[in-house]
Amino acid sequence: MEIPLEVLSDEKGYYDRQCPNQECEYIFKIHMEDWVEKVTDEKVFCPMCGHTAPSDAWFTDEQYNGIQKIVENCTLSYFQGEINKTFNKFSKSTRNNQFVKIAYKPTRKITFQNNPIGQREEWEIEIICEICGTRSSIIGSAYFCPCCGNNAAEKIFDESLDTIQKMIESKQAMLTMFSELYGKYKAETMCRSMFEGSLGDIVSAFQKYAEARFMKLSTKKVRVNDFQIVEKGSTLFNDYCGSGYGTWLSKEELNFMNLMFQRRHILEHNNGIVDERYIKQSNDLNYKVGQRLVLKEKEVVTLLRVIKELGEGLKGLSK
Repeated sequence: MEIPLEVLSDEKGYYDRQCPNQECEYIFKIHMEDWVEKVTDEKVFCPMCGHTAPSDAWFTDEQYNGIQKIVENCTLSYFQGEINKTFNKFSKSTRNNQFVKIAYKPTRKITFQNNPIGQREEWEIEIICEICGTRSSIIGSAYFCPCCGNNAAEKIFDESLDTIQKMIESKQAMLTMFSELYGKYKAETMCRSMFEGSLGDIVSAFQKYAEARFMKLSTKKVRVNDFQIVEKGSTLFNDYCGSGYGTWLSKEELNFMNLMFQRRHILEHNNGIVDERYIKQSNDLNYKVGQRLVLKEKEVVTLLRVIKELGEGLKGLSK
């Protein structure tokens, strides 16, 4: 039994996809034409985590539910029809039998409705891969082309920092909106959480960018978190490209960058509670063990400026 499925794209022609990696499950869009004509059956890349899987593994939860409902309706409709035919045949065969009679009244017919599977509404950000030309659409940040796996971290870097900048500038407007919806206390907590998360977003954007730049300039393999460590990342670029971070940043800016990277680590992994390791690695004597970090807006703004300046410097490096 074959069940025809009709899948519709959104108004811009994009098709929803979801990473099958349970640690990621990132949802993105890819242009329907490119999915059919360019993407291979053997390998599709997650734009966020880089996970690869065959093309039939990328259905979204909504698409799975829609397909399951179609299959259930079709199966029930088919078997009901077969049952009705069988018992109608038995009923007719005993019509003239004076000893045995079978009467059958068909149940209410189950109508099979093969409704097209639609997509989420279109998104604003559209990306065209510089290698294979595949068109994708995302919310937030993404780093890999879903078709060829090309690392687009360099292209996304400036956009990511600009998004963070706009979020910081909108802090007061978000606080006002959240206060109206959830009350002042909850609004303050939500905005603080988002603001502290922006520090992690900056570090993550730089890490992906620095890794992508380094991989283009060197054949040395690096570990995932090498560029979350300021001194280590600077040393790698200096050893293999002849220029460390100090080429573009002052000693004070490097120390500040290291401090913010260490604060990002303690905020994400220890809920902002200071421990001895943080004090040792950051040399931050403003806090004692057991205190909680307080992140100031001017610190995040300054880090954005420093990272943009460093990013421009790394962009100019060549083999």
